[in-house]
Amino acid sequence: MGEIYITAQCLEPIWGPSTQRSSFVTSVDEMNKRILRLLRTDGKMSYREVASFLKRSPSTVRDRITRMEESGIILGYVTLVDPKAVGMDAEALLLANLKEGVSVGDIGKLKEVEGVQEILYVSGERSIMIRIQAPDNRALEEKVSHDIVPIGLQNVDLRMVLESVMRFPDVSLG
Repeated sequence: MGEIYITAQCLEPIWGPSTQRSSFVTSVDEMNKRILRLLRTDGKMSYREVASFLKRSPSTVRDRITRMEESGIILGYVTLVDPKAVGMDAEALLLANLKEGVSVGDIGKLKEVEGVQEILYVSGERSIMIRIQAPDNRALEEKVSHDIVPIGLQNVDLRMVLESVMRFPDVSLG
């Protein structure tokens, strides 16, 4: 009781096949949930640090993390970068539809466009949502019109982000 069972599957992101994941069932029990909460706040925590918080042995923590990585529960680790610190002062959400003959897989090419942070296939009036960053509004508009829309988008609605209220709920960014 109180456990969630997840069967890992091979995920297919819109830009192509992912790395093959193990297909065994992994239990996300209370201990794994606690490990995940700690790693979401600081993905650089060592096994020893996690074990210290949980009052478990580092080898137990290592084995649990390894199983969650192999089963696809933990998808990877990233570095969170302050966009303004690297000169990305403009951010927008682009909502659009695909032109006839263009598939969701086709827009996977956008992962190569610098500043494209996220590509989502969503429900609603417009089926594609893209989060974009650029040095300024002019560069953002140019990126949208020259690099993004020509891939096969129509009915484009560009919304400027005025302020990010919450992006990473488990992470303290300063």
